[in-house]
Amino acid sequence: METVFEKLLVDVEVMEPVSVNGFQVFGLKRSQQGRLEYLTLDEGLARGLVEVTEISVGGSVPTLSVSNKGEHLLFLMAGEQLQGAKQNRVLNVSIMVPSKSDLPIPVSCVESGRWAYTSRMFSSSGTASHSFLRAKMSRDVTESYRTTSSPASNQGEVWHEISRKLGKMGSQSSSNALNQVYEDYQSKLGKVTEDLKYPAGSSGAVFAFGGRIVGMDLFDQNATFEKLWPKLVRSYAIDAMEEAGDSLHLPRHTVEVWLKSALTANSERFRSPGLGDDVRFNSPSVVGSSLLLNDEAVHTELFGASTTPREY
Repeated sequence: METVFEKLLVDVEVMEPVSVNGFQVFGLKRSQQGRLEYLTLDEGLARGLVEVTEISVGGSVPTLSVSNKGEHLLFLMAGEQLQGAKQNRVLNVSIMVPSKSDLPIPVSCVESGRWAYTSRMFSSSGTASHSFLRAKMSRDVTESYRTTSSPASNQGEVWHEISRKLGKMGSQSSSNALNQVYEDYQSKLGKVTEDLKYPAGSSGAVFAFGGRIVGMDLFDQNATFEKLWPKLVRSYAIDAMEEAGDSLHLPRHTVEVWLKSALTANSERFRSPGLGDDVRFNSPSVVGSSLLLNDEAVHTELFGASTTPREY
């Protein structure tokens, strides 16, 4: 693992967990905050400074166009879901979009049964793809970087996982839209977000359920994590609901050991579709990635190497 990430994981402090029904969140504190100034996707959309559209009138499933009209950089997080236009999509990787620029961005379809405009521009669904899908896409994107130098997903596998998720959660969607699950479980997810508040003073968290560590999201700044907290906690909670019967709790020490094990991960650096580099990680215990810009790890995501649904 590269030195910048070794320092990041060694310096991070694991907080005592908070939990609901076996779903645990371990806040992560950093000794230093990042210096970059940027807007998140939802901030940019709300201020009218960002437009996300199909790449052309005819559209292309794996590519969208983002226009950042603002003076600040724009941060897009891997897994964030966009709804509207010809079909809903999720972001394949975390991307930093330059100010005053237009950029093609790599995405995956999460609504296989629709290919018709419902709006010209995309809006934020307020969700991110569920953690099982995020982990699967992380692995596939790394392989795509290696073979094609581009961060593409395995679209067929994405659709397969969405079908599995819809069936497992008892959700029915005429267009096979992943977002249907979040709509159907809105009340239960709302209760989780009420009970599990953003861990004050943290820049990220490790999420666990079913007696195992599922994933970690760590940002360069507390403020970024706090803004994206509602999306992230729901993306893990919706999968924790699949394993609600297993309430085994993990101690903080287990998380500390897991983070140390990540230090042995191999790293590969690729050019990001936006600014900076996309660093990919792989080891027997973790898979993941980090958006690295000006030697700052803007967003690092790690998933347990066995992060899959129980029936897989």
